[in-house]
Amino acid sequence: MSSFISFSQSFFETLSTWVLPSIFKVLFIIAVAFFVQRLTNTATDNFLRKLKLIRRSETIRQIISSSSHIVIIAIAFMMILHELGFDVRPILASAGLLGVAFSLGAQHLMKDVINGFLILFEDQFAVGDKVKLGDISGTVEKMNLRTTTVKDLNGNTHIIPNSEIRQVTVLK
Repeated sequence: MSSFISFSQSFFETLSTWVLPSIFKVLFIIAVAFFVQRLTNTATDNFLRKLKLIRRSETIRQIISSSSHIVIIAIAFMMILHELGFDVRPILASAGLLGVAFSLGAQHLMKDVINGFLILFEDQFAVGDKVKLGDISGTVEKMNLRTTTVKDLNGNTHIIPNSEIRQVTVLK
């Protein structure tokens, strides 16, 4: 019975000094991450509405939303790991080295992203436009920095890497 009481005291002491404060901090980090994501989406919508970029506003909104979502989740994850007692410095250093290796190995991906950025920046076409990209004609359904999704007249969906888009014809 004495061992049960000492175990209970030890358990509740550990719970009150380590677990409960960490749980509240982790929940606070998650709540702040959700708030920042909603704030980012709202600010993006308001900014694009003020600029009146009707043609490409949905495309830019999708890109900003997905990019900010990934960044916010990564930061929140690192903060939660740090709060739980893990040393995140090796993870961050590994991520830096992995980024260098990834950039060397993923040159096609980088070409896709750069071309996608230039397509958006130059306002070549946007979601909802009828386009001809090489041999494929149809309506742009979705666009991000890496790929463009086009639905043709037969209802087929084509996903085209942005680095393979050589010639664009915007149809009326």
